[in-house]
Amino acid sequence: MAIIVSICDMVLSVVLIIWGFPYFEKFVSSLTKSYILQGLLFFGIFSLINFLLSLPFNIYSIFVIEERYGFNTTTPKIFITDIIKSIIISIILGIPLLSLLLWIIESDPNWWWKFTLVVIIFEIFISWLYPVVIAPLFNKFYPLEDEKLKEKILSLFGKVHFKVSNIFVMDASRRTKKVNAYLTGIGNSRRVVLFDNIMSYSHDEILSVLAHELGHHVKKHILKLITVSSLYYIAYVYLTFLLYKSLLISSAFFVGKSYSIILYAFIFISSISYFITPLINFISRKFEYEADNFSKELLGTSKPLIDSLKRLIKENLANLNPLPLYRIWYYSHPSLEERILALEKEENYET
Repeated sequence: MAIIVSICDMVLSVVLIIWGFPYFEKFVSSLTKSYILQGLLFFGIFSLINFLLSLPFNIYSIFVIEERYGFNTTTPKIFITDIIKSIIISIILGIPLLSLLLWIIESDPNWWWKFTLVVIIFEIFISWLYPVVIAPLFNKFYPLEDEKLKEKILSLFGKVHFKVSNIFVMDASRRTKKVNAYLTGIGNSRRVVLFDNIMSYSHDEILSVLAHELGHHVKKHILKLITVSSLYYIAYVYLTFLLYKSLLISSAFFVGKSYSIILYAFIFISSISYFITPLINFISRKFEYEADNFSKELLGTSKPLIDSLKRLIKENLANLNPLPLYRIWYYSHPSLEERILALEKEENYET
């Protein structure tokens, strides 16, 4: 299925680049003289096309593939409701952001640094907003009722003086049988979230997974990734700005509006940035190993984490041996087998 999706994306991109975007620019220009409104309509049409073409693949992925392997618990009603909510959220958050970015582009010839700053601030804002506002729109979050487990989690976090006051269980089983737990949010939006279908795990296994997530924060992986992402955005937007200023796009594709030219520039620069993906994934995989090792050190043993990873392999039908090149290019995490082998090697070395 992934191959079919890639082919469809490639065909769509070619059609839009050669014919679609110039036509959309003329169409929105005929509707209004407002530059910002033109830009909103232009990107709105582009987003609508992407949504409509990806919808059949999403339906097939959830209701055929996920269903076939026993993961799916999503009903058509939940699926449709999620789409409606996602569209509303995208409109509420996207229109003000896009309007601001269009205004910056139109008002400042040297817009690239302001553009980048707004995007970075918006990402940080979403990181704070998501746990307390967006996520509860899709799932219900209940305070953890298991007092013994709650005490153990707070004690675990207390060992490294990491404050977290909110521990929730999420009704993930309404959509999937896959298992997870995570630590999310920044500042006063920080919270621990357990999927309701992980509650069958032992306390030690749950603690080992949370200790792994805690390791990302204690080792400052989140801050480091934000820094790397910020540097990436700066380079990405600056290269886009240089291509935008070169006038190559307007002469080659017969577009004249800055929002059209910038979209072309983003598409072409993204094709180059694709080759940076292995480096970003390498850093991310390194952080995962460090977080695993932190879990082992905090609990004094790697056995609970190894046991939980083995359960995840079985219950999530994880790919044990992805092709090396595919893993390098597309895996932001080591495979579960690699993580288990690394933990077992460290455990045997110490004993």
